[in-house]
Amino acid sequence: MNEMHSNRRRFIAALAGVTGGSWLALHAPAILAAGEAAALQQEADAPLANLSPSEALTLGAVAEQIIPADDLPGAVEIGVVHFIDNVLGDFMAGAAGLLQQGAADLDRAANESCPGCNGFADLSFDEQTALLETIEETPFFNTMISLTHCGVFAAPSWGGNKNKAGWALLDFQDRHMWQPPFGYYDAALEESGHGS
Repeated sequence: MNEMHSNRRRFIAALAGVTGGSWLALHAPAILAAGEAAALQQEADAPLANLSPSEALTLGAVAEQIIPADDLPGAVEIGVVHFIDNVLGDFMAGAAGLLQQGAADLDRAANESCPGCNGFADLSFDEQTALLETIEETPFFNTMISLTHCGVFAAPSWGGNKNKAGWALLDFQDRHMWQPPFGYYDAALEESGHGS
């Protein structure tokens, strides 16, 4: 694994652990239910129910900035847009206006900075990054970070994480059972004779 890829995985793992941990715990049942519906929607290649095509394109580009593709899939291919579309029709319905307005604001700012562009998704990756840096402390962007993480790292049956690609970003191995020792501390305990 190259150093850049390894750094990306460490960064994503740290960010996933820090960002919105209490929010995720508070909304876990709703996330699971919405994710299951999103998975069915994505499998059936159903049209989006709560986002317009242009909103989906813009929010997908933002999600791709949060977890971009490299030699592994990024947020869009993993299924984040379907996940977001689904939760906006469910427990996150109150955030629909925030995300739709945020997408419209990004498209407007992109069009102003790039004549001839048709919204945020038309900007280059670096231009998108520069524009997002101007809004990184906003509720819109923080909500996008949380929803992107939910869509990427949840169990595939809950929506997003298509083909377990989100777990591959973290080198997480989906096993039915884990064999001991489970961690270095267990191995050290057994070696010391205190584990029996």
